[in-house]
Amino acid sequence: MRVLSAWLIIGIIICVMSNAAWNQSTQPTSPSPEQPSSKEASHHEHVALTGAVITIQGLCEAAKPLDPEKKPCTTVVTQEAFERLVNSMNITDKRLSQETRRNLAETYGEYLMLERSAVQAGLENTPQFAEVMRWWRLRTLADMYRGGLRAKFAHPSAEEIHAYYTEKLPSFDRVRVERVMVPRSSAKADEKNESDQKAFAMAQAARERVEKGEAPALVQKDIYAQLKMDATLVPDLGRLGRSNFPQDEVDEVFSLAAGQVSKVEKEASYVVYKINAKETLSEESQKEEIAHEIAQQKFNDAMRVVSGPVKIEFNDAYLGPPVVPAHSNSGGTANRHP
Repeated sequence: MRVLSAWLIIGIIICVMSNAAWNQSTQPTSPSPEQPSSKEASHHEHVALTGAVITIQGLCEAAKPLDPEKKPCTTVVTQEAFERLVNSMNITDKRLSQETRRNLAETYGEYLMLERSAVQAGLENTPQFAEVMRWWRLRTLADMYRGGLRAKFAHPSAEEIHAYYTEKLPSFDRVRVERVMVPRSSAKADEKNESDQKAFAMAQAARERVEKGEAPALVQKDIYAQLKMDATLVPDLGRLGRSNFPQDEVDEVFSLAAGQVSKVEKEASYVVYKINAKETLSEESQKEEIAHEIAQQKFNDAMRVVSGPVKIEFNDAYLGPPVVPAHSNSGGTANRHP
């Protein structure tokens, strides 16, 4: 059985760390397809630690000369060696599906097969190889450091979770709400004022109807009929939190009791909200989300300690201007997902 080259191990790390399979979703409420079932998770347990996971017939150690007179070499990767490799690379300690483990094993076998030829070609002694290894050393150290911090902060105490919930209690308030909208004019400036006044008056009339008990869906249908708009809008927005409303509307909306109607709000359209119910999410139901938020805060604080004294500057003349990521519309209207 051959001894695996350290450079080959680094090569496997490069491959797997570049694979999206290692960036699985960790949302607590929806299981990721990468999370194995108990059946998948137990497959590797049926092989002894010294049992073969990968067997490659005819593969000799890279530094060992081939001797056609002798018995062909065999390379064996045991379960113990394979699990050690998997665990060393799985920095974030996520559960891996059987498919991911199989893909890793197949990649590992292919790289083992190619190593001898690559070494004999002198590739590991080239400047390019040295630079690639220097880059991946930096990346691996950075990823391991970040992964270590996340593991350190991953499990806040019950006291921390309760303190967070108490401090941010208003953020757990929810309203079940219906909305009536009157589109505002997109006409030219000299026509817009009169048109906007008409839209506001229509919204005021709609508010009065909803306040008297008419169904928002019926009021919305009548508005579109008056405007000769062939559109369908579902007034029921479901359950929303404070972050789903524009900042200047939050206090008013959440001060309303069930059954009450807001004033006419000025957004992209004129809007009226009717509160159907109010509730505060329980601490128990939000424990996982709160734990995640606390862990993220601690991680960010730890990273600021590292990055705070450091300033990184880039030569825009050489690299070009910074790329500004495209942001989604952050207008703060209540039709965003809760």
